Amino acid sequence: GVFIWRLRPERFPLGYLRNVDWMNRNSVEDVHWLLGYWQPEELDVTVALELLSMDFADEFVRRLAVKRLESLSNDDVLKYLLQLVQVCILKVEPYHDSFLARYLIQRALRSKRIGHFFFWYVRSEVAGCPYFRQRMAVILEAYLLGCGQAMLDSFTQQVQAVEALQEVAVIIKNLYPDKTNLDSTSRDFGDHQAKLNEPLDKCKVMASKKKPLWLEFSPMPSPTSATPVGIIFKEGDDLRQDMLVIQALVLMDSIWKEKSLDLNLVPYGCISTGHNIGMIEIVRNATTIAAVQRSQGGATGAFKNNALFEWLKSKCPLQEINVDRFVNSCAGYCVATYVLGIGDRHNDNIMIREDGNLFHIDFGHILGNRKYFLGVKRERAPFVLTPDFLYVMGRVDGRNSLYFQRFRDTCTEAYLSLRSHSRLLVTLFSLMLLTGIPELSAAEDMRYLRVALQEEQNEADAREHFLQQISECEKLGWTVQANFWIHMMGGIK
Repeated sequence: GVFIWRLRPERFPLGYLRNVDWMNRNSVEDVHWLLGYWQPEELDVTVALELLSMDFADEFVRRLAVKRLESLSNDDVLKYLLQLVQVCILKVEPYHDSFLARYLIQRALRSKRIGHFFFWYVRSEVAGCPYFRQRMAVILEAYLLGCGQAMLDSFTQQVQAVEALQEVAVIIKNLYPDKTNLDSTSRDFGDHQAKLNEPLDKCKVMASKKKPLWLEFSPMPSPTSATPVGIIFKEGDDLRQDMLVIQALVLMDSIWKEKSLDLNLVPYGCISTGHNIGMIEIVRNATTIAAVQRSQGGATGAFKNNALFEWLKSKCPLQEINVDRFVNSCAGYCVATYVLGIGDRHNDNIMIREDGNLFHIDFGHILGNRKYFLGVKRERAPFVLTPDFLYVMGRVDGRNSLYFQRFRDTCTEAYLSLRSHSRLLVTLFSLMLLTGIPELSAAEDMRYLRVALQEEQNEADAREHFLQQISECEKLGWTVQANFWIHMMGGIK
């Protein structure tokens, strides 16, 4: 039998449902009776998302979860769309025709923006996930039959452009299998532009192993000057992990802004358009920390504590450096990269804009997975907080400063805010477990998130925990500088 809970939203019997014998008819009937007392709108969104996980295959349970999602705004649907599509097209849903599939198709038809991302999220999995190709084809066809001719024409043009870009990328990688002759690569790329049939303004091949293409598309004619649309096209990299991290950054940003905490995150656009193919948005007026350090003394600039400060000062000679923006953005990314366990943090994937806004790119390692060099762990600090970052805040030789104290306070406030939403963060990552992302393949991978968020500790202990991480970063700052120097000397990617 079933014992009765007081019917309050926060008392939803999720733990009980996990232990139900779903092969026992009487138990299932009791569960359905119990859930009949719950109104969908009383469910927390996080609980609804958990009910769509692989732990619950019962149609009644999943229908209740989908009904809760029906009241979400378009912006909120986009926050969770990546996971919802994965849950729908993979083996979590027992049938092609499910409540979730119908819900997603309806939302995609009602919003062009949702429809755009829905199309690419589903289509990009076709080549990389052959076992569920039939389901993806059925769902995609159902959407395309109702989306209208204008959207169909738009998708046709987009697919043709992606296929042309992929063809060019493969040709260039075959012509130049190593990193040499990049100057001639950039010139030869012009010979292949005709294949794209697109108004390209500038293009080049980037100095990286996978030879990503830097493309700037001419804007449509306009009475006012318009900035070219810039993208990096990558062939050979699985961008789904980057998409997941950027989605998490968007969610963190919304959590912080609800607390009136704007940490100037830069969640740039990133989308997978096929198996190991995708595009990344170019962030304007930004440069890498490596380039900043080289400009202040070559490779040895990695050890120059005032390198970043001098560069920022040179970019705004008529006004004071925007230290507030630097402090806020640095705090935001220190907290975010720590919580998500983002690794491979070298000075070529940390960038800064001329206004002092710092941000991270290239999220190939997550959940505490670190890179090794010659058998040695390259990253020892919890996150990147180097002496040149501290110098901008006035933290020199351990001397305290108002900006550094503000940095510490902002970090702890941001960290504690995320802890109050830890269940949602863990749920979103757990719903991606079946996608084939290498560093997110087992339930054990969720353990890093729970430990990083100090779920078992009280708020005071959690605050002290993060302050200890800041102190640890100060002690190990020299190891990060050494890692930066090795990276610049060896060109390690």
